[in-house]
Amino acid sequence: MRILALDSTALSGSVALCNDRSLVAEYTVNTGNTHSQTLLPMVESVLALAGWSVGDIDLFACTVGPGSFTGVRIGVATIKGLAFGKDRPCVGVSTLESLACNGMMLGGLLCPCMNARRGQVYNGLFTVRDGRLIRLCPDRALPLTDLKRELSESPALSDRPVWLMGDGAVMACDALTAIQEKGGVSLSPARVRCLPERLLWQSGYSTAQVALEKYLSGDYTTDAALTPVYLRMSQAERTRQEKLSGSQATAE
Repeated sequence: MRILALDSTALSGSVALCNDRSLVAEYTVNTGNTHSQTLLPMVESVLALAGWSVGDIDLFACTVGPGSFTGVRIGVATIKGLAFGKDRPCVGVSTLESLACNGMMLGGLLCPCMNARRGQVYNGLFTVRDGRLIRLCPDRALPLTDLKRELSESPALSDRPVWLMGDGAVMACDALTAIQEKGGVSLSPARVRCLPERLLWQSGYSTAQVALEKYLSGDYTTDAALTPVYLRMSQAERTRQEKLSGSQATAE
């Protein structure tokens, strides 16, 4: 099965072509340019290098969030456009699950963290069992203080090594291992570590592998039905809600 997979949910962008589990080509950039400028040229480049056309693709996949609202929309729109009218399956992949796939060889607790601003991270928790990625909680947006408490106090998690990945990994590692005053919890730096730089960021190959597992289990959709997953409201929506709440309070 020929797979085209991409991730544009954070600052870095990645596109991969796979033949089932074999990597054919991968193109990753972290230049600061917008994905609207780079994503389609990256797709065109890997297809040309592989000698494939869009019509050769059997499965289209992308991360659908969480992440940058604009980046998520660009990735989903790109895959919808490429798959349009081809009657081929599409798979939407959690960005966090794709990131966790980067560390599958390490075992322990895989803890992807993406910077969600406002003192929060997008986070999920995963482990590996029999060579398969196992989800331990839904994707969520939460304060780092809550994540630290969960990793410290949960009987199922408190004694396991923790591997961090994603654009919020370094920030999360600093917060989780910071020494707290007045009896606050902190995690040992020997227990909490970031993945190496090459594995820290989004990977089109990891997205393709998660997508293949989902497809084989019957979890796929059409280009028309592929939709983003944001987890929380945009800044504009939050601002509007705050204004409405303030207006209602004034009226009362």
